[in-house]
Amino acid sequence: MYSAETLNLVGYRNEAVPNTFFRQKGETRHVAILFPGLGYTAHMPVVYYPGRLLAARGADVLRVEYTYNRRPDFQALPDEEQDRWFHADVTAACDAALAQRSYEQVTLVGKSIGTLAMGYLLTTEPRLPRPQCVWLTPLLRNEQLCVQIKQVSHRALFVIGTADPQYDPAKLAEVQQATEGDSIVIDGANHSLEIAGDVVQSIRALERIIEGMQKFLD
Repeated sequence: MYSAETLNLVGYRNEAVPNTFFRQKGETRHVAILFPGLGYTAHMPVVYYPGRLLAARGADVLRVEYTYNRRPDFQALPDEEQDRWFHADVTAACDAALAQRSYEQVTLVGKSIGTLAMGYLLTTEPRLPRPQCVWLTPLLRNEQLCVQIKQVSHRALFVIGTADPQYDPAKLAEVQQATEGDSIVIDGANHSLEIAGDVVQSIRALERIIEGMQKFLD
């Protein structure tokens, strides 16, 4: 069993970063940090259910709930300053999560822009204990992210659809080989990991993703 609370998470310009922390009532040495997409929130299925799965398996879970897409002040900034804002919030989330207990395992789960948060942490945060990563619709056409994925040793699971504009079979093979990771490729799935116009197949795709993640965590 676990309880839900909000951590005192202070990021860019000393602003609070929205979050929910699911704290196990018993002892645990495993923490997970979830980073949603820009428009694909932490409450949507592909991010929500991995969080539920990790909590059910005994991990503390920090769900970051940033709202950049609803912040005109963020959108008005130049790219470099947006990156500074994003990185400050991501670092604050990592610091807050790791401060909760003495952990021996960390799982990072990110969707779309959330995979940029994961790449940043992997290459800047040496305190991550035994990192394992679930890359949901990773931005494979971002060269910097691909370099970051290959730069740090970690267990990896890549999940993407063939109808996602970010899908690049060669890049996927490259990062999978570099990490000796696993992948789940959903035929016809878009960037939301849904099959356009087919609700039943979209649900089946979600089931396949969660089952694959469960196997990965085992």
